[in-house]
Amino acid sequence: MATYKELLAKESPDMQTRVVKRVEKATINIVLGHLRDELKISQAELAAIIGVKQPSVARIEQADNDPRLSTLKRYVKALGGELSLDVKLPTGKRIAFHL
Repeated sequence: MATYKELLAKESPDMQTRVVKRVEKATINIVLGHLRDELKISQAELAAIIGVKQPSVARIEQADNDPRLSTLKRYVKALGGELSLDVKLPTGKRIAFHL
């Protein structure tokens, strides 16, 4: 059976870009739900902390959503966490930004 990378390599560059972007979006939102689940906090409870309604939290966690960095920061802060951004440069050097 072919791997994900092998199947993706057979596609056009445009299709590869679209697939990679979609996978990245889904991964971010899956992780958000896992963070909340790890702390055993419901969407409704998190919504109350953030100051929004539960459907807003559900939208943030949806796979087709592309949340802003400010939204991610507010979400993580409401969970009691800290958000950082890790940048890996072509030189291999990594720089972290604590947001």
